[in-house]
Amino acid sequence: MQIRYAIGLFAMVFFGSVVVNTPAGLLVEPLARQHVFLEGVSGSIWRGQAQNLSARANGEVISWGRVQWQLSPLSLLSLAPSLQFSTELGSQWLQAEVRVHDLDAIQLNDVQGRIPAGLVRLFAPLSVDGAFEFHFPRLEWSQSEGVLALEGALRWINGVWITQIDRVRLGTYVLALESKGDEITGLVSTVKGPVQVTGDLRARQQNYSLDVRIEPSGPAEQRLRDNLALIAQAEGSGLRIKLSGQY
Repeated sequence: MQIRYAIGLFAMVFFGSVVVNTPAGLLVEPLARQHVFLEGVSGSIWRGQAQNLSARANGEVISWGRVQWQLSPLSLLSLAPSLQFSTELGSQWLQAEVRVHDLDAIQLNDVQGRIPAGLVRLFAPLSVDGAFEFHFPRLEWSQSEGVLALEGALRWINGVWITQIDRVRLGTYVLALESKGDEITGLVSTVKGPVQVTGDLRARQQNYSLDVRIEPSGPAEQRLRDNLALIAQAEGSGLRIKLSGQY
């Protein structure tokens, strides 16, 4: 028993020493192969930072700004490395705990952040403004299959619809998400604002569909109806939008 304990202790000390003393710069090349790019790297693999983190999404490179991380040395012994990280770029930020199960799949816990709403253009032909705030207690992602499991909510704060001539103020909305088997479902609802929105989102195997009903009112009602004419169909006193694609 003492020999096994000594071996285990030696292994922890050895791996911990390797992690603490390995320069963070060694992460740059392997991450780049996964379309994640680090610039201005300092520190070690165990605890480090970079002046800029960027990642490729749907053919476009998105900057996340300054990033800091801390790896748990003990997690290496279970062959499932776990680290805490955070990014900051002006009012845009992100933080989460990441656990890597294999070279293809990762699990993220307590994912929180705020990003510009304009990034929705990567997934749908929409011109919008405002901010997306999100909190996902659990998210599993695979490079080959996309999102595998998800639960949490996404809020569109101070939403704005951008047209060629003006900006139509919409309000604040929430999308509550959860996964059931290999399908992700979501419910859209209005928090506040003159435009009432209800609908649902479904995603499976990197394909998604969005079915939303809109009841516009107030000063922006006619402008919104005119601007949505190309993608929405009239339905009673409201409008219905159906979108589908890949993420």
